[in-house]
Amino acid sequence: MRGRLYRITCLLVIGFGIAIYGCAANRDPPPPINVAPQAAIASDQAAVADRGVSGVWEGVSVSNCEGDPADLGRCHAEQKITLTMFQAGDEVTGFYKCAYGSQVCRHMLESGTIRAGKIKRTRLMMRVMHEEGSMCFFTGRPADNKFSGGYECLQGGGIVEQGVFQTRRKY
Repeated sequence: MRGRLYRITCLLVIGFGIAIYGCAANRDPPPPINVAPQAAIASDQAAVADRGVSGVWEGVSVSNCEGDPADLGRCHAEQKITLTMFQAGDEVTGFYKCAYGSQVCRHMLESGTIRAGKIKRTRLMMRVMHEEGSMCFFTGRPADNKFSGGYECLQGGGIVEQGVFQTRRKY
């Protein structure tokens, strides 16, 4: 059994090496790029401006100590967050993800849906709806591939957590 496994492994390694060598040997050099650096930078900036806030934004949220008095352990809780946003005109939709930072996500809620997102001038306001019925409002000013601001989470008609967030567009 051990000898057979050794032979199979050798054949796989040799086959992989031939495939890599064959791909590298048949590769033509890339054509020269005749675009001035300033033009390339300007086109990148225009592409970012065209898509608005559409994209994947990653960062952190940090709760302040103004939330639910029954949950004082959430004071300064930090979570890693990801906002996947889609912009059409001034409307924004998408998805929210939360991951462990210094504490678990509030009530272990690791995902949500972005609803009622709206851009007014330079300000983005949106609602993140969670499966169990709570919601969080995020408000901030996206600029230069950064989006930061404040958030407030409500459940049963009351504020259960408030804080700040800071994200950066990944793509």
